[in-house]
Amino acid sequence: MAAADNMADDYQDFVLPDIEPGEGEALPIPPKPELEVERSILGAIMADPYEAVPLAMEANLQPDDFFTPAHGFIYETLLELYNDGKGIDLILLSNRLEQKKLIKQVGGRSYVSEIHDQYGIPGNVGHYASLIIDRSTLRRLLKVSSEIAELVRAEIQTVPEILDESEALVFKIKDSRVASRLVHVSEPMERVYRNIIGVRNVVGGITGIPTGYTFLDQKTGGFQKTDLIVIGGRPGMGKTSLALNFALNAAVPMMRESRKDFPPHTVAIFSMEMGNDQVLQRLLCQLGHHDLVQLRTGRITDDDVQRLTANASLLRHSDIYVDDTAALRPLELRAKARRLQSSLARNKKTLGLVLVDYLQLMRPNGRHNNREQEIREISGSLKALAKELEVPVITLSQLKRSDELEPSLSDLRESGSIEQDADLVFFIVRPEMIKKDDPTLKGKAELRINKHRNGPLGLIHLRYLHPCTSFVPGTNVDIVDDL
Repeated sequence: MAAADNMADDYQDFVLPDIEPGEGEALPIPPKPELEVERSILGAIMADPYEAVPLAMEANLQPDDFFTPAHGFIYETLLELYNDGKGIDLILLSNRLEQKKLIKQVGGRSYVSEIHDQYGIPGNVGHYASLIIDRSTLRRLLKVSSEIAELVRAEIQTVPEILDESEALVFKIKDSRVASRLVHVSEPMERVYRNIIGVRNVVGGITGIPTGYTFLDQKTGGFQKTDLIVIGGRPGMGKTSLALNFALNAAVPMMRESRKDFPPHTVAIFSMEMGNDQVLQRLLCQLGHHDLVQLRTGRITDDDVQRLTANASLLRHSDIYVDDTAALRPLELRAKARRLQSSLARNKKTLGLVLVDYLQLMRPNGRHNNREQEIREISGSLKALAKELEVPVITLSQLKRSDELEPSLSDLRESGSIEQDADLVFFIVRPEMIKKDDPTLKGKAELRINKHRNGPLGLIHLRYLHPCTSFVPGTNVDIVDDL
């Protein structure tokens, strides 16, 4: 059992991070590995791979979850043989390990034979896997604690940056434990049935968060949980204004064209283009139809002050949170949204909508070879955020410059992954910005639904009120149902 002796040595060599004298009592001891359990799961897979491997996969057991690399190598090789579909036996396993030049590292044929002969009950693999993953998680947490200690000692980053990175490291471990499974249709069917029947009693068929625009709600049913919604537009078309309209409509029911009886929702706005004060000025102007220029220059009357005071009070009591951190990374945004959701839960509230202004101003978590790869990571992370928090996420995206009135999905700047990840893609078009010499186009706006994963495409007519930078419902008698 030379390999087993080596494993014991490995455990003895597992050392705590360097610490200052007298601080050792504050750190946990390294979790003792479940070596017998590791051998048992390997033996169980050798005994009956067709029963054991699916159980291990369902538990999301990975080769690096094993304490000793020898067991991880054997497990990885067993999965390869299972995937090849040629069966698993002692000879095939040993030969494959030799081909990979790993046979000596795993203790030789004798140790592989010992595991094969002495260990494992296939039906217990799910239990074995849980024990191994638990021990692996504790070791990873201990390693992360060492990395966090190094970040603190180095003092290169600011305290908020250290907190964000520390949280990201811990949540990465948590996310790695999430395993999906096949479920019989009977489990979710009751929930799905209740939701479908429940829609019958919903006036207007709104099953999500109201957009505030009747014709848009009719096509989408409101913004749905887990959806990534992209608002595309060329510079100056009003992407931010429309997004803030959506946020205000969600948080302040009286702003909606219809469904004012639906409850208010909590909204988180991540603005990388404008500061908090600018965002609030925009929201105030939209709420009370104040002239933004007059408000900024102080050219307001006593009546304006009275209305402004009332609207400021209304906005102050709405559940809107604004973060104006520049160049956010997906991990940072995710951490902030997660913390807000946890804080709301303590007060028995829920996060309803997340707005990101805008996608191209975010920076990736890591380094990439080109901008397309960076955008792919960012858009994928925003979709993952929507699924994790179970909220609709609205993000804005720049389009390539063009004189065409009708943008297409291919105009989304820098990456086709935005189109792929999005559930809904809106394009906002104001014809007066392109044909500036045509006075008949003043105030006209079109919201084009160019992608709708779970519903129809279409065109919604809106009206743009330039002084208060707000979109209000237009005339939709000639609404287009297909683009």
